[in-house]
Amino acid sequence: MRVVESRIQYWSDDYDRRVLIIKVANTIVGIDFMQGDEPYDFMGRNGDPAILVVYNAANPYLSGDTENECVNQAINIWFELRGEGIDFR
Repeated sequence: MRVVESRIQYWSDDYDRRVLIIKVANTIVGIDFMQGDEPYDFMGRNGDPAILVVYNAANPYLSGDTENECVNQAINIWFELRGEGIDFR
């Protein structure tokens, strides 16, 4: 059996960030981002495990019309939780 990994990078104007989504067999296994005008280099990065935990927990409740929007909503939730002192690392 062949396992296919894809790495999707895109710029989100609405959130002013570059987002990385890593998938294996069409399942998200990694999420990461760079905010604003930070230099971005996702080469060799496997995503932030804390953001993935939030995405997996919140996914049934996210209201985005696209997968990219749901990922951005999960990143926002992660920001809010981190601001409250909750970290999943």
